[in-house]
Amino acid sequence: MLKIANLSKSFGTHKVIKNVSLTVGSEIRVVLGLNGCGKSTMLKIVAGILASDNGKILIDKRDVTALPPEDRHVGYVPQQASLFKHLSVRENIRYCLRNGRGAEADIDQLVEMLKIENVLDKKPEALSGGFQSRVSLARTLASQPHVMLMDEPLSDLDLAIKEKLIPEFRKVLKKLGIPVLYVTHDLSEAQLLGDRFSCMIEGVLSDADSAEKAFGLIRESISDYDLHGPAQHQLRN
Repeated sequence: MLKIANLSKSFGTHKVIKNVSLTVGSEIRVVLGLNGCGKSTMLKIVAGILASDNGKILIDKRDVTALPPEDRHVGYVPQQASLFKHLSVRENIRYCLRNGRGAEADIDQLVEMLKIENVLDKKPEALSGGFQSRVSLARTLASQPHVMLMDEPLSDLDLAIKEKLIPEFRKVLKKLGIPVLYVTHDLSEAQLLGDRFSCMIEGVLSDADSAEKAFGLIRESISDYDLHGPAQHQLRN
């Protein structure tokens, strides 16, 4: 279980995360929000990439707030795949074994589940965006994380590719049975992937009964001026 308690973060005088609390069990929790609302900052704090100003992060009842990223057992998939360009797909996925994490049998299973058997000897630059996303997920899961954080990993893909990938990603993540925190601004993506939903508006996190209700709360928060400006173009339904 992942538990975030009273988390806050400011950059200078700008308060980005405002007293956020959230509990994620063995489920996929989707957080909807506009760019710049604080959702990516929240993930980076949970991953240990950024330090919070206050609050606590617990994973399986273990306080990891002050621990470095490598000691948290957290898997983090950023928006860009960030694969090692000089390594093959096989070498990228097996990279965790160098640090004593993961197991060959689990890696073989992930390769099969994500249907990447035929690209194992290729370099990342030879792959389509969809396959890069599959490999990025496989590499992260191969390290056997206790929590998965996913920061809009499919946002740069065409709709047709996303609609094919999302059910496959959901099947893999659900089979592992670990807490997944997934952020997006895409309603259809949230609907296809999530079990439970929240929305983040200007650093404040609120629960919602459905992806539609979370999306509606975000739309209501947009001013009449912004509704016809950049904020409106971020929302996808």
